[in-house]
Order: sequence, then structure tokens, then C-alpha cells
Amino acid sequence: MDEETKKLVPVESPPPPPPVVYDDSQEEDEDDLNRKSEMPFLDHLEELRMRILWSLATLFIGICIGFYLNSRYDILQILVKPVAPYLRDGKLMIIRPTEGFMIALKLSFGFGLIVASPVILYQLWAFLAPALLKKERRLVFPLLFASIFMFVLGAVMAFYITLPLGMAFFSKFQFASTEFMLTASSYLDMALKMIMATGFVFELPIAIMLLARLGIISPQFLRAKRRHAIVGIFLLSMVVTPPDPGSMVLVAVPMAFLYELSVWIAYVVARKKQKGERAG
Repeated sequence: MDEETKKLVPVESPPPPPPVVYDDSQEEDEDDLNRKSEMPFLDHLEELRMRILWSLATLFIGICIGFYLNSRYDILQILVKPVAPYLRDGKLMIIRPTEGFMIALKLSFGFGLIVASPVILYQLWAFLAPALLKKERRLVFPLLFASIFMFVLGAVMAFYITLPLGMAFFSKFQFASTEFMLTASSYLDMALKMIMATGFVFELPIAIMLLARLGIISPQFLRAKRRHAIVGIFLLSMVVTPPDPGSMVLVAVPMAFLYELSVWIAYVVARKKQKGERAG
């Protein structure tokens, strides 16, 4: 083939390069990682200090409001109402001069903590959010609302069911030479312990769901350790409740039910995770 013929043959151009796929999530994750190292350590401490101060200031304001309301209205009467039928004239006793003041402080602190909890949670979220990835931030609010709901559900159960049942159970163990008279401090301590313990116990399904989602535990593990868990539940009930068998049983039975519920939740989460891995 001569040179003129070579010039007439068209030269094939190379194929165009494949289009570049722009991944927004990758850039967002890189931005998240960059934000973690942007702020110096001392600035982190300063931010943490300010957020703690805001939380404490809100808590102090809530305590002041609670103390004022307690002086105007009988807040303790609300807590006594579920167990009033088992008390003499529906009232508690005060046997020490400072007992009334200490009860008012406890009630005011509890009220202030409830009022300040949204601000405290916001300050905690604002401090931790920059260090979280986008997919981690998406899990925070569902878990937060689920945790609050389960805690409130446990507290309501303790207030309207566990406390009256416990009081009915204990009031029967009397002697002919004694009279059932309950002091305000002993009842308030028992009520707060039982409400807080039951509220935290109701967080068990949320914790199990998170651990199963992270692959730390499996439903097979939970089923294999069921007997150990039941023993641990009763031991934990002895620690978080007043030192009597009635309160222990009243807390341990819902905990055992929640454990079985957690096994089922772990099974559902693990199955859903396996389906996602197969589809991917």
C-alpha cells in the first residue's frame, strides 16, 4: 500500500473514557472525617465547658421552678396517690425536723431534671454531632426517641402497677402489736428507686437491638445464655430495688419478659441484616 492510500484510510479514534460517577456520600464522609480534626483539643474542652455550664444553668432554673411549685402545690401528693389506700388516712409521716426540707429538695431536683432534660440532650447532641458520620447521625434520633419512650413506659408501669402491688403486698405483713405507718422519706426513696430501675430495665430491647445491628451479639447467643440471663436478672433486681423479695420479683418478672422480647428483636434485626448483605 502506497503512502497516498494510507492517507485515505480513516484512522479509528480511541473509545471515550467512562463517565466519572460523582459520589456525594463519599465526599460527605470525607468532610465528616476532616471536621473531626479541624478543632484543636483546647477548643474542644472550651466547647465542652460551655455546654456543661448551659446544662447546669438550665438544671438550676428547673430546680428553682420545682421548689416554687412544691411550696405552692403538694407535689408529693401526686406520688402518694397510687398507694394512698394502703396508708393511714392516706398520708405519710415525717419523723425528723429536716425530713420535709430534704423531700422538697429531692422533688425539686427531679422536677428540674425533667425540665432541663431537653436542653441537656441538645447540648450533648451539639457536642457529639460533628464527630459522627452521616449514617451514624441518622440513627441517633430514632434511637433517642425510642429510648425515651421505653423509659417513660417503664416509669409509668412502675408508678401505676409495681408500686401499688408492692405496697399491697408489704402492708399485709403486720403484727398485732404493730401498725403500718410509712414515713415520707422511706416511701420517696423506694418509689424513686423502683421508677428509675424499671425505666432503665425497659431500655434493654433498645440496647439489644443496637448490639445486634452492630453484630456484637446474635439471637443464638441470647438463646444459649437464657438461663444465665435469668439468674443475672434476679441478682440485678436485688441490687436496684429495696432489700425485700417482693420488690425483687416485681422488677425481675418484667425484666425476664423484656429479655425474651430482646431475643425476638435480635432475630428480626439479624435476619434483616442478612437479607441486606445478600442483596448487596
